[in-house]
Amino acid sequence: MVLRELLARTERIDDLRHLFGALGFQAAWENVPPGPWLGEAHVEAAGVSRVLMVARHAAFRVFALAAADPDRAVRAAAQRLAAGAERGLACALGSAPRRLICAGWRAGSRPGAVRVAAFPLEHPPGSALGTLERLRPVPGETSLALSLRIGEALASEGVTPRFFKAFRLVLERLAERLPVPRSRTERHALALTALTRVLFLYFVQAKGWLDGDPRYLIHRFDEGLALRRSFHRHVFEPLCFGALNQPAGERSRGARALGNLPFLNGGLFEPTALERRHGIAAWTNVDWRDAFDSLFERFHFSARESDSADLVAPDMLGRVFEGVMDPDDRRASGSYYTPAALVRELVRAALEAALVSRCGLAPGPAERWVHRGEPPARAPDITHLRLCDPAVGSGAFLLGALEELTALRRAIGDGPALVVRRQVLAHSLFGVDVKLTAVRLAELRLWLALVVDDDETDLTRIAPLPNLDGHVRQGDALLDPLALARVLGGGGPALTGGAMNLERLGAARRTLFSMTGPAKRRAQAELSRVEAALAERLFQNSIRMLEGRIAELLAVARDRDLFGRRRGLDASQRALLRSLSTNRRELRASARRLRREGGAPFFAFESHFGDIVANGGFDVVLGNPPWVRAERLPRQVREALTTRYATWRPAQQPAFGHLPDLAVAFVERALELAAPGGVAALLVPAKLASSGYAEPLRRLLARGTRIERAAVVDGAAGAAGAFGAAVYPMALVAARAEPAAHDQVAAALGPKSAAPRVPQRLLQAAGPWVLRPEATRVAQQLRDRFPTVGDRWTPQLGVKTGADDVFLVAAAQPWTRPAVRGRDMAAWRAAPRAHLLWTHAADGRPLERLPRELARLLEPHLERLRRRSDYRTGAPWQLFRTGLAYAPHRVVWADLARRIAAAVPQPDVVPLNTVYGIATRAAEDAHALAALLNSRWLTALARLVADPARGGFHRFNAGVVRGLPIPPAESSGWRTLAAAGSRGVADDALVADLYHLDASDRRVLAPLAPLAAGTADSF
Repeated sequence: MVLRELLARTERIDDLRHLFGALGFQAAWENVPPGPWLGEAHVEAAGVSRVLMVARHAAFRVFALAAADPDRAVRAAAQRLAAGAERGLACALGSAPRRLICAGWRAGSRPGAVRVAAFPLEHPPGSALGTLERLRPVPGETSLALSLRIGEALASEGVTPRFFKAFRLVLERLAERLPVPRSRTERHALALTALTRVLFLYFVQAKGWLDGDPRYLIHRFDEGLALRRSFHRHVFEPLCFGALNQPAGERSRGARALGNLPFLNGGLFEPTALERRHGIAAWTNVDWRDAFDSLFERFHFSARESDSADLVAPDMLGRVFEGVMDPDDRRASGSYYTPAALVRELVRAALEAALVSRCGLAPGPAERWVHRGEPPARAPDITHLRLCDPAVGSGAFLLGALEELTALRRAIGDGPALVVRRQVLAHSLFGVDVKLTAVRLAELRLWLALVVDDDETDLTRIAPLPNLDGHVRQGDALLDPLALARVLGGGGPALTGGAMNLERLGAARRTLFSMTGPAKRRAQAELSRVEAALAERLFQNSIRMLEGRIAELLAVARDRDLFGRRRGLDASQRALLRSLSTNRRELRASARRLRREGGAPFFAFESHFGDIVANGGFDVVLGNPPWVRAERLPRQVREALTTRYATWRPAQQPAFGHLPDLAVAFVERALELAAPGGVAALLVPAKLASSGYAEPLRRLLARGTRIERAAVVDGAAGAAGAFGAAVYPMALVAARAEPAAHDQVAAALGPKSAAPRVPQRLLQAAGPWVLRPEATRVAQQLRDRFPTVGDRWTPQLGVKTGADDVFLVAAAQPWTRPAVRGRDMAAWRAAPRAHLLWTHAADGRPLERLPRELARLLEPHLERLRRRSDYRTGAPWQLFRTGLAYAPHRVVWADLARRIAAAVPQPDVVPLNTVYGIATRAAEDAHALAALLNSRWLTALARLVADPARGGFHRFNAGVVRGLPIPPAESSGWRTLAAAGSRGVADDALVADLYHLDASDRRVLAPLAPLAAGTADSF
């Protein structure tokens, strides 16, 4: 409501300071001379009369311009900010209609490309207010992070959400119209293939490449409709399969009748395997009319990333990939769109590291080449750097790598740009994804990247699109039987299929890339043959290796002890024998299928990219792999991951971690795929820096690699908004090299020399990583000086019912106790809002017989209570983890909160399992702990290692609190804390003195636990 009212009251640019103040920016007021700042030519052209700086956040500044042409003014101002790489936003007020116009620039965009959004001042829609809310800075957010987030917010305003919704609805309708195949998934794939072709053609026709008509498709549709002809049969099919995939001289009469069209080669314009099996999907004119009217003709397309939010541009296709997935499928697969600016920063960090560790360049020249475009005097050869995305998604990281590698080569004089792009695509980029949809969209984005800069108007001179069949593959990068066999067989080096076959593989892939017509089909057949030959040899080698291990185990089982009895196998050996036998059976079945069908039955790096694996691996492995918690994975997949990956193990520490995330396995796999000195650069969940289940991975990274970056993307809310999901990413860049004692880990993206750093040796200790360098120093000093909470007490979760809807009731009864949940907690206050059916005796054991009324309430649920995961035996009405409920003295706090909010509850209050607590022997200790935990300094220390959650919340679990420092109990300060806690008073100054925090220490920790709005720090 506040934003709506402020917009309505905004009449002059002076009023914008109130609007941005309400959004959380710091107040600023500075007159800026228009001419010197913007340039006299721009001032005159846009009629700029005044420029004010009205707000700021760190180095990010908000400028307001008064101008006769406000649109031109803000675009010029944003371009001026971009030219100087300054973080900021330009705003102006427009009239007729009254509106606020905002312009920003996106880091990594083409020079001069800015993003503009307009917000009505009167009756703004909810979407406009939502976009303004996304401009709000997050406490502690850097100016770079805010700039990236605002760039994405402005980029997605307007057409983006409407286009995604329309695309998905049309896709679903076309899929439902198909009578065959029976599988909904296959109908969905056929419809998506057709829409992908049309989407590509809309970008192409916008360049005038389809008979010189920028509205070629709808004009052909309308002409056919007037003649009562089927658009699909007479236009769409011959266009795709008779014209665009055939040289002009080889086209049929019907294809030539479609007009002057370029030869774009096959790939997108060839029947897919699914289409060859079921036939080309066809739709009626009614269906196509719906698709044109509901989707394609509603929006304007541009093959270039435009600075207008009213155009559909290629950079939206990543979100199309997310948009066409069901929400449940998206959560299950962990697939989310990655903002382009964040992709660019991670790709640059990866290349900067690879230039040093793989190419031997010094760090300074590498940084200047990547980030400033200033090449070294003697640049290394980067034409054959090989990058792979093992979870390619919609191709965002391959596209980012294409742009950055092209820029590096252009900086040393290679060119022209279109030739360099094709060379990079031919020699450097590879990808894998388990979803065929992802592979198709990745190919589409890479093809469009070639089309976008091709300004050729003579259609006969347009270079055909390359074949990406050998570069972007469908398959499971994590779990293929060959890699699993290697682990089960003892973990030796990757198997290879023979030097001659490997040489044939590389040659076949290079040949296929540029072939067309019959030569292309011969090249495809050759690639398939050599992959099959490699696969067959690898199968036989793997089977022999497995049989050797099986024979060893059987020999151990048959061996006899001193008394002549067979030794047999223990439980772990029996499990290994079962896994070996299962894997051998799968490989034998695959070998039979290969001999029967002729092609490799599944993707494996050793067979499909075997030439690269045999040469050591990829120079860079990068991407945003799926983030999926283990409990969402099928049991068989969890077991296979546990066998396959050394770091994919459940956490052992109680209440510190959970089952691993799939991203853990992807990090280990990326390091396997990287060559010695190669780089793994991935966006992973930020909780990998702190969760217990990631401890083995952190140990592997900190002690076995040179960590170049471990940078949490600042601002949880910003990350969630940019990703379109509640995700909290960390940019992880590690070189496959032994760490040195002096190695430093950059804790931010951007030029490494300007990033804050953490000594890698500090990350080699057990426990969470603390990635804020100055805060790390303070936390380390406190760990050296003081004992921890865990040295004196054991934090524990509250009572678990396993059936809250059964045990929690609204009204108190003689057999209930008041219960408190996390949402009922605040500092100094635990306010129960529900009551718990209490089924235990005073000694803590479950009652043998329940009171009559209580038994009547629970009797209908007894079978369900026996099925609870924690139930083993005994009374079915028992509760679990009841220790805190019986403790006479305890302090409790919410598991999930923005800051630690602790309270000493009344004796009868039962903390439930969204509440943690500590049982103490004396009331004084409980009150002292409450005073300590409610101080901002303990929240700051806890947030250093706590897992982030939606909306700026963190998880203050047992592991986090266990590691917090505490003053000695015998000190006088402890008694002072107890007195303050008994009065419900938090004394931050007292706590700071107890910890010997000087003013500089407090300034370092303060951003981690900011004061309430309207108050300011005094140090």
